[in-house]
Amino acid sequence: MRSLRDRLQSYKKEMALGGGETTLDELVAEAESLSGELPESAVERALPGMELETPYGRCYCRDVRFDVLSSHGHYPLARTRHLPLAVLYQVCKIKEEPVDWQEVCFFDTETTGLGSGAGNFIFLFGIGFYEDDEFVVRQFFLRNYAEERALLYALSELLGRFRAMVSFNGKGFDWKLLETRFTLARLPLPPMLHLDLLPPARRLWKKVIANCKLITLEQEVLGFARVDDTPGKMAPELYFAYQTDGDARRLTGIFTHNVHDILTLATLSAHIGLLVDEPLHRATHPEELFGLSRWYAEWEQGDSSEACLVKVSQMEEQDYVREALWKLSLIYKRRGLYERAVLLWQELLDGGGMWQTAPRIELAKYYEHKAREHRRALLLTTETIEIVQNRRSALRSLSLEEELRELAHRRERLLRKCGLDRSDGA
Repeated sequence: MRSLRDRLQSYKKEMALGGGETTLDELVAEAESLSGELPESAVERALPGMELETPYGRCYCRDVRFDVLSSHGHYPLARTRHLPLAVLYQVCKIKEEPVDWQEVCFFDTETTGLGSGAGNFIFLFGIGFYEDDEFVVRQFFLRNYAEERALLYALSELLGRFRAMVSFNGKGFDWKLLETRFTLARLPLPPMLHLDLLPPARRLWKKVIANCKLITLEQEVLGFARVDDTPGKMAPELYFAYQTDGDARRLTGIFTHNVHDILTLATLSAHIGLLVDEPLHRATHPEELFGLSRWYAEWEQGDSSEACLVKVSQMEEQDYVREALWKLSLIYKRRGLYERAVLLWQELLDGGGMWQTAPRIELAKYYEHKAREHRRALLLTTETIEIVQNRRSALRSLSLEEELRELAHRRERLLRKCGLDRSDGA
């Protein structure tokens, strides 16, 4: 008599070929009658879940549930759904009217490769969503390739409940691959608004931490350290091994990894939203405040943009202070508040690098066109030319040559306005 493991293996092969009359339920019943339990290696035991019936056969999924008061890093999961969705829509550049959190899901995939072509499969698809007082992560698992159409059908049924999804680089990878799989399966994919957190994360933390990978943000920004988690880069190899011998125990870390990714999407959404809502209280790094200031400028919230820069100008790191003063001076210039701008340009003159030239150029423009103090403008322009020439002797570049031509043109104009020729100087 064949062992139960052999029977399960045969069952999978029969399903892959589209034949066979024995159902998994019958095998489970047989297992219970023979030994009282499934083999430890079976996915149904290693990763307990449920089978779903679809018009295209059965597929497998499991739910992992969390109380919304449980924390992931610095935040309880409940914090996210108290955030106005309009904030996330703004940072993700979505112009449609915000929906309710009950119509939003978080998604992440594990795949057999990094491409979006026909040979790359999604073998684990996780969707997180709020359900009453719980946060549910539903994971659809491709036990064998023959089940893909059934899995995609069940997935589309769930996605149909939502109008927007939150991902991390999902717009550029996961969703494109999902579109490919649905096209090949000849199934419709529900339309969905896409809130991709990678671009806003880069704006806030690209210069703050080593990289903007989700796991790095999780550790450095959200204060969460993973346990019993298998890195995503190992997922294809482990899945192929499972397809060979049917031992699902090696996949538990991949499922945990997928759950962690989705929980991080939820709490990262909360963190970004709180930074936008309360920048002066929540933002601690100058780069965060610079990123927030640019957002507010894009949204025509000038006072908030200015407030972020003022906070940076009060910090101790002098490089950031100078950059903040420079950005503030340009804001004042655009508003026509030249007295404020001039004070900042004069304060910046003692700085090194670009601060030797950029403030002098702006002051020269001001004295030429606004104050009509042409000799003062000429003196500043001459000083700037000398600085750039010294810089050119150490570093040849097209940008420096272009800058010198522009400065020389300005100097010629100012000499004429001052009634001087080249030999008279300033």
